[in-house]
Amino acid sequence: MQTITYTRHEFHAEPETHTATLSVFVYDIPWVGACGIFPPFHLLNGIFESGGAEGGMGPGTTWEPFSIAEPEYEELMKAIGTLDPKSLKDKVRFGQVKFEYDKEFETEIEWITWMQKVCDRHRGAWHKKINGE
Repeated sequence: MQTITYTRHEFHAEPETHTATLSVFVYDIPWVGACGIFPPFHLLNGIFESGGAEGGMGPGTTWEPFSIAEPEYEELMKAIGTLDPKSLKDKVRFGQVKFEYDKEFETEIEWITWMQKVCDRHRGAWHKKINGE
């Protein structure tokens, strides 16, 4: 699995450069998942190809744009499936909840539509997980 060098941006702090494997890196991007659900291959590549964003008044993450092939996506999915977010405590900012996958929404083409549908279904459960319920 490839290693990514990226920059974390915070509203009241200087940017910090970090390097991590892809499976850790995705937990350091504020918007990569929606309500704890990991995006399908084509939407994830859209995120990677964007190069990220500084975040403005909130946190952000930037990197050199890249894409992955489907076999690497499958490897990433396996790694995320076995990864305990607690092991990421000192490595990432957004690892409180383990990513899950919902196949029902994998054919959505647009990020915003995917995100809305996923959150309509998973928002309640995600909030419970964040709150430790």
